Amino acid sequence: MKKSTFSVVLIFLPIFLFDQTANDYGKILKGDFSAFAGYWVNGKEDNLRRIYLHSDGVISFEDGDTGKLGGFSKRADGIYQGAIGFYDSDGNPMPGAGIMLFPVGAEGFYGVKTDTTKVRLTMGQEGPSSPDDYYYREAVFPATHMVTENIKLRTDQDLSSSTIKVLEKGTKVQVQRWGNDVTIDGTTAKWAYIYTIDGFAGWCYSGFLQEL
Repeated sequence: MKKSTFSVVLIFLPIFLFDQTANDYGKILKGDFSAFAGYWVNGKEDNLRRIYLHSDGVISFEDGDTGKLGGFSKRADGIYQGAIGFYDSDGNPMPGAGIMLFPVGAEGFYGVKTDTTKVRLTMGQEGPSSPDDYYYREAVFPATHMVTENIKLRTDQDLSSSTIKVLEKGTKVQVQRWGNDVTIDGTTAKWAYIYTIDGFAGWCYSGFLQEL
């Protein structure tokens, strides 16, 4: 993640998918993002393309960094504005940034046109510069594989790396990219960088992944 380019986050929320109410927006002021939790995807093809917003306001990024939303207030124009603190993959704090939340129906920021019926989330020092900057929340988790045996989700492509969690047999995941080969119990397969439906991301042995 390019930390130096982050100062503003804009979030728009799709009413037809989430049916947010005034009460849901009010909860944001108290740090409760449960009505808006889930995966968000923009139109780019870099390591910020997909993020996961947790109900407590934590944002997980593809590169292992995280952010924490907070300090929200409602502006006179109806926009919700707050702050975000960033942390690297080791949990070390990084420079923070601003964040703005636009309820459904709000126009695109800085004249950049978007679909005003949906949630949009965008980051950047100058705000959005193209439609690809906007994130949209995924209505359905796009699983690509299923775990066939209990396997460990790790922080790196290394059997000695830390375990994030154990993925139980039957868990559905999305493979984001493939890594190096690894041999386990005499069988060679690639490492896979995957996402889970509950917002975890990391490396696992693909020999126990079955394509859906």
